[in-house]
Amino acid sequence: MDVDFDFSDVASWFDDEKSRVLAKEHEIANESVQYAKDNGSYQDRTGVLRASNEGEVDEEGILLKNETEYASYVESKEFDVLSGAALHAEKRAKEEFE
Repeated sequence: MDVDFDFSDVASWFDDEKSRVLAKEHEIANESVQYAKDNGSYQDRTGVLRASNEGEVDEEGILLKNETEYASYVESKEFDVLSGAALHAEKRAKEEFE
């Protein structure tokens, strides 16, 4: 017995879902960058460190970064530059996608 199914609409469903996930990841990334700016536990005398927090999204996921030379140094001194934002992003992603 042969069964014939039409899956022509499946590809568009996957495209729609992929777009929905990427949009939600962008929202989480932006929210997490703002979280980092609002909750950084360091004194940013020049404003450069907070302003340099960025978020990127691609098919692999969310990337939070700060490419200033001293961001990792400040984190190593137990101040929160992006680590809290990364935990925030993970929590939000779990809420949205699990």
